[in-house]
Amino acid sequence: MKTLTMTIKAIFVTFLVLLFAIATSVRASSFRQQAFEFEDYNDITLEWADSCDYGFAGSTALGFSVTIGGASYSYFDMSSDGYIELLTDAGDLPTGYGWGSISELISFDSSATYLLAAYDDLMSLVYGYYGYKLFPDRAVFYYDTETYKDDSVAGGQLNNFEVILYDDGNVQWNFNYAYYRYFDDDLFSGLYFGNTQTLLELTRYHIPEQKSYLYSGCDDWLTLDFNNDCFVNWADFENFADQWLKCAELNDPNCQP
Repeated sequence: MKTLTMTIKAIFVTFLVLLFAIATSVRASSFRQQAFEFEDYNDITLEWADSCDYGFAGSTALGFSVTIGGASYSYFDMSSDGYIELLTDAGDLPTGYGWGSISELISFDSSATYLLAAYDDLMSLVYGYYGYKLFPDRAVFYYDTETYKDDSVAGGQLNNFEVILYDDGNVQWNFNYAYYRYFDDDLFSGLYFGNTQTLLELTRYHIPEQKSYLYSGCDDWLTLDFNNDCFVNWADFENFADQWLKCAELNDPNCQP
């Protein structure tokens, strides 16, 4: 009977191999557009604000613990370059990486996790500011700042957007307005999970206006994504196959593959 069970499992896993070969490059549609919302603040009403280009907030407590991308975080570091690095605890030092392309940011520390509000060389030194507002159930990261090279234009060319991290792991992007004439860098928003080294892209090379988007995990149809990083790859298959072939039940706590 045991031999028959193992044979059935082997046949099923073979079927999964073929299925994973098709699904390996499939990403979930992780972001949903929703009705436009915007929490508006100025540099006085924010709990912390800065107008210094290449500035960082430092390691700051969120006030709640949040699980996102399969890992838990309680601290953050907000950068003037348009990203928020999530940190596990007070001793987790932020990378403090400044301007560069999105690929350079990730390669600088591929194990770090980022909320990418609109990564670019944001020039907040003259006209704009950025900062955060913390609530018991959410953290609002707010940008009202210039884009690279636009500080030479009289009056400043401001981009106004924010990213909101909720305590249930949902993330919301609100793009209010974008006013810039020149940019040659990687205006990028989305998520990067350092624990699985997965990059999820929301927008690239532009900032939309009067639009809101929500990330609430992976789509339900993507049932092959066993580690819930919104990307089906061979790591998912290996984890599942190990348990299916060697364990009596999936997620059996007594099983040691």
